[in-house]
Amino acid sequence: MRHGERVHIVGSAAVAPLALGSLILLREGLGTLLGFPGDVVGYMVAMGMLIGVGVSPWVLRGEGHPVVRRVLCLLPGLSLLVMAALPIVPVFATLAMVVGLCIPTLLALTRGGGGRGMGYAGVAGAVGAVLIAAVWQDQPRLGLAVAGVFAVFSGAFSGPVPDSRRAFREVRWMLPDYAAVGWALGAVILPANRLWLFRFELFGVDRMYFLFAAVIAGCALAFLLGRLVDEVQLLLVMAAGGMLLVATAPWAAGIAVGAAVTFGASMAALSRLDRLAEGRGAALSATAALLGGLAAYGAAPLLGMFVGSGSAITLSAIPLALLIVWSVYLTPATEAAGPPLALWRLSDPERAVDRLDLRAEPGEKLAFYGRGSVVLLGLLSGEVKADGGRFLSRGVDLTRAGAARRAELKVCHRVPAVPGDDRRTVAERLADLAVTEPWRTRAVLEIFPALDARRAEPAADLDETGALLLGLAEALLIRPRILLADARGCDPELAPVFDGLARGGAVVVLAEPPVPLTVALGAHAHLLRRGRLADELPHSTEEELTASLDRGRP
Repeated sequence: MRHGERVHIVGSAAVAPLALGSLILLREGLGTLLGFPGDVVGYMVAMGMLIGVGVSPWVLRGEGHPVVRRVLCLLPGLSLLVMAALPIVPVFATLAMVVGLCIPTLLALTRGGGGRGMGYAGVAGAVGAVLIAAVWQDQPRLGLAVAGVFAVFSGAFSGPVPDSRRAFREVRWMLPDYAAVGWALGAVILPANRLWLFRFELFGVDRMYFLFAAVIAGCALAFLLGRLVDEVQLLLVMAAGGMLLVATAPWAAGIAVGAAVTFGASMAALSRLDRLAEGRGAALSATAALLGGLAAYGAAPLLGMFVGSGSAITLSAIPLALLIVWSVYLTPATEAAGPPLALWRLSDPERAVDRLDLRAEPGEKLAFYGRGSVVLLGLLSGEVKADGGRFLSRGVDLTRAGAARRAELKVCHRVPAVPGDDRRTVAERLADLAVTEPWRTRAVLEIFPALDARRAEPAADLDETGALLLGLAEALLIRPRILLADARGCDPELAPVFDGLARGGAVVVLAEPPVPLTVALGAHAHLLRRGRLADELPHSTEEELTASLDRGRP
């Protein structure tokens, strides 16, 4: 991303937390000024946010003119200034809803686009809102005016629109996490204020100073957790722990500590999620977080009708725990030292492969039979685009990496070779893979006498057998992490070559190999039917495998 684009995104990231936080934290003084309960201010903003959830996808898809996006970035600040200048109910109610309407789009515009700087700006906006509420708690009009000035300045820097194409399939497993972050923040910030008021009789400015200290400590904690903890679910568990500390703290400072833990862990989880999403599904992720926060905001007074404020916070941890469990169920394994081949609900557009889960360690040999077997090779090589699920290798998500990138990283190698219009000879093509060790080319050709006899021919002129041998020769030089072989008609005498690659640490994946080849390799046979695994036969005999294929093929 160019420096200018990063500055634009980082600038606009502060607008939503600054405008929203200022309105919510100054709501009691504003309500007194306008003659209605302070909570009504929150309900006005919440109504606008619900409307904004429907507007946000339209703006982000590009159907909204860029001018509309720029105006949405400026509207919250301008609205705050007008509300401070004209504190009358019709104007205030309308503009409070306008601020809420802009929030979903502003949050979506800054999802994953500006790196860590974007997160810092968003947290700075939240800190600014708390500071304004602390300093001008008794002068809410002046506080709104100050927040409006800073929001207009920040909103002048509107960034590019994040990519939301094919969003749902790519980010759906993260949506419970986003909702959990919103719930944690919504369930602890305002309820903590109520506890300071009713449990410790702290009023106005005193509560804001405690909240300001909690947010500052939370920022420092988020900075540390972002570098020490990679698991989003663990961060959310820490946020739930902070909620319980808020609910049970016997002193005012303990509530601040619990709020700091919840805020810091939630911000670290949000930062981690945004890095994983890389801007994809921006409207969906922002909507999930907002709906989680709104649900918690509405649940707090509802629970307060039946139990005390502390018990209400404790009960609010239950939905958070359920969201974490749901997230664990949806999230694929991404361990840094993971296996060379890990598939999580992988599917192709035609569903020849449908929600396939698979895990293979170095040296494993897998044979696939059925209509989806060759399609699976294409999904792993990158020649077929996945329509769902994920493909990971050594903990790295390669689902969106193209075929050239996977080959460049020596993750996957496809056999037979597909030279296309490559006019290099066989010898030249192999020599280019062993420039620093030319002796390896000669050694590989000695393994395949039939290929050595055609070493002077252009690779593009090879027949199917020649292309198969060329692909295997290239694999011996490259030593890929995963060998992908379309083994239909492959000579079982080539079993030692596949076996040697496996002993070298490669995962060997064969599509439709002859039964004798599968048995000779001792490969783990899988039968695909309607895209799903219908049968598995590890280390079977020829009779067992043949009988299974006869039963399982349509």
